[in-house]
Amino acid sequence: MQLTGWIEESGRLLDRAGIETFATSRLAECGGEFIIETDDCFIRDKYHIMPGLTEGKRVITAEPRVPDMPLCEAIETAVSLRTAKDAVTTLSGGVDSSLVAVLAGLPCIAVGVPGSHDLEAAEKIAEILGLPLTVKEIGTDDIRAALEEVLAVIPRITPLDVEIAITGYFIAQTAKEAGASRVLTGQAADELFGGYARYGRSTDLRADLAADFAGLAQQRERDAAVAALFGVWYSLPFMDERVVRASRTFSPEELVCGDLRKTALRKVASTYLPEEIAWRPKKAMQYGSGVSAALEKIAKREGCRRSGELIEKLAAGKI
Repeated sequence: MQLTGWIEESGRLLDRAGIETFATSRLAECGGEFIIETDDCFIRDKYHIMPGLTEGKRVITAEPRVPDMPLCEAIETAVSLRTAKDAVTTLSGGVDSSLVAVLAGLPCIAVGVPGSHDLEAAEKIAEILGLPLTVKEIGTDDIRAALEEVLAVIPRITPLDVEIAITGYFIAQTAKEAGASRVLTGQAADELFGGYARYGRSTDLRADLAADFAGLAQQRERDAAVAALFGVWYSLPFMDERVVRASRTFSPEELVCGDLRKTALRKVASTYLPEEIAWRPKKAMQYGSGVSAALEKIAKREGCRRSGELIEKLAAGKI
């Protein structure tokens, strides 16, 4: 039996020796971020967070048995299970990553162009929380050099995917340089708790959240492909089944009220964070890091009208 990643049963971390005697049916009720290879099958965590090949055998997707919990307890448990010596937390200044960071107490990393929104916010928040922070400033030449590596590995090439993947490239690189193999992030909080501006205009918030949550599978493939360039992987506390279940106990009005979004999560976060952080608005990663604007500058420098044209030509081998 081979275990990749980590696995838990009822909140208790298990190792390979601890699961050797488990039947397949029992393993398929465990939580974590893992791939287990047995003699006749692969068993994967529920949301296929742990990347890896599973070919030649049937694949069983786990359905973890976890108790219903209040949101605060669910998030605490999820972060605690993922906190490890080989991990860092990515910090961008938003409530999602700040909550994970303060609960994990791990070293943090932040990336962005000099003077970017995310770098300034991360430095301020790390100081307030008393957390060590490694900052990586990236320039247009760094981003241009990373472009072709990113385009070669991501499964779907769109301007948005490339912008996010470029930011992820430098997050993974910085994590590797910090000696980490696991990066805790705040991913999925927007899709669970209503973080995007469009949710304020939704006529069926629950349906929109469910559709966006399902769409995270494609995002994980993109992010995992880029992270693999540096031998690291993303660990996602908000995709712990306890947190997912807790998020679904709130009414739409408890999640989104006009321009105020992720209300339920922010109320929990205010238990652990100063109000100014818990209720702070956040720019999307590609904008906050400055990567989107930098790509536009690169495009113009290379004779393209917009970054989308640059990406299209690079992908087609025309540049």
